Amino acid sequence: MPLNATKEEKPAKRPRVMVVDDERVTRRALELILGSEFDVKMLESGNKAVDHIRQDMDFDVVSLDLNMPGLSGIETLKVIKQHSPTTEVLLVTAFQDIESAKQALKLGAYDYIEKPINKDAYRQSIRKGVRRRQKALASEKAQQQLKIVKAQLVHSEKLSAIGELLAGVVHEINNPLAGILGYSELLLFREQSPEKTHKYIKNIQQSAVLCQKIVQKLLAFSRKQKPKKEYVQVKDIVESTLELLQHEITKNAVQVVNQFADNVPCTIADSYQLQQVFLNIINNAVQAMKEQTRLGTLTLKSGFDDKSIRISIYDNGPGIPGENLQKIFEPFFTTKPEGQGTGLGLSICYEIIQEHGGNIYVSSELGSGTHFFVELPIAEPDKPLPTVASPDKAEQMPGSKKILVIDAKETGYDLLENMISALEHQVDVAHDAFSAKLKLKSENYDVIISNMNMPELSGQQLYEHLNQVKPELLSKILFITSGVISEEVRRFIEQSGIPCISKPFGLDEIQEAVQNIETT
Repeated sequence: MPLNATKEEKPAKRPRVMVVDDERVTRRALELILGSEFDVKMLESGNKAVDHIRQDMDFDVVSLDLNMPGLSGIETLKVIKQHSPTTEVLLVTAFQDIESAKQALKLGAYDYIEKPINKDAYRQSIRKGVRRRQKALASEKAQQQLKIVKAQLVHSEKLSAIGELLAGVVHEINNPLAGILGYSELLLFREQSPEKTHKYIKNIQQSAVLCQKIVQKLLAFSRKQKPKKEYVQVKDIVESTLELLQHEITKNAVQVVNQFADNVPCTIADSYQLQQVFLNIINNAVQAMKEQTRLGTLTLKSGFDDKSIRISIYDNGPGIPGENLQKIFEPFFTTKPEGQGTGLGLSICYEIIQEHGGNIYVSSELGSGTHFFVELPIAEPDKPLPTVASPDKAEQMPGSKKILVIDAKETGYDLLENMISALEHQVDVAHDAFSAKLKLKSENYDVIISNMNMPELSGQQLYEHLNQVKPELLSKILFITSGVISEEVRRFIEQSGIPCISKPFGLDEIQEAVQNIETT
């Protein structure tokens, strides 16, 4: 290619127009008018137009004769708009059909042309329809991009909140960890009496359970996931939020007065998004009260009527100046020093509550405090939310089952081996991918417990291997994870339907998980 030559550009795609008319002469005339500028498809009936649009919806404009035998222009218009809402429809009509044409405009047609057709007016109207569709498609794309950006902003603000929480979470975890370390060293230091040994082990267990709960709450809040709306109790979400903020509340000597009623109805919501709203409001209140000399008090109340739930969050802090109160829900508005706030928190709270069909508003008086109100629609389920009761341990104990544990880490397989043995099951252990595949080939197992991150035999690889060699064992898999997994792994678990439990876990969790697999 010569140095001064340029690569030939691909010609722009021509707008696509479908012309529907039962008269051959009219179709031919319209094709001549449009053919030099548009990609034209000619059809002779409404029935054929409908069949075609069901297979190929990518038409910018449909030019439709209103008065045709068979499927009428009005009925054809309805079907086109149903299957391809962004496709614009131009009606071609005789003078006596003007009322029908006006009816068609109400049904979604953008214009009509009277016969005999003026070719310039017809061409201009087709161009108008093309512009309308291109604008609609651009708007649709912009809306989709806006949704993506909003989701990214919500997650970004969530990460910012997590950063503020981490110091408190570390403090909350260090307390029970000190107990675990101290009591375990006492047990190793010298032989204790049976009573003291039992007491120390019980304290270690309770401290570990406390660590587990703290980590699980933080992981659940921080997880990036698609919004999932379900029946939720707002009281549970608020109390979980208070637990996450417990360190900040205690450190700043804030007294919490929780006056939430027990009989508040359910709402349909994404629990993690609502938690983000309450965390933002409560954390702001705690931060506002920490500088004042009087005791900070945070009062939480609930109420409801026939249609909505009302959550009230009141702090007796310094209050918000009137000029700031009007801007409080605006994006990027913040009164915090530079580098200490994004200004997105309350604007995102506003967006989340609006998307849930609710309202959020605030009142404040300088020197007296600030009052946030969140209203959410009541969504009473047809029946009470299902509760999972802990099975009676006497009923849990099944017959002995043959279980394969696949884990490369000694602490992992040794713990599981001892737990499963204590539950009176037969246990076999594979320390690597080769021995796991060998055992799976030569033996049959009732349950297969595998570390999701097993080297050379990850959860996905185990699933694919069994799907090829022993698909009947797919329903016997139970995955173990650390609790922190990638989006790819999360999607795999959801799509495969394989049950999964996260570390740390206790005997009851292992027993219940094994029992559930046995009954499938």
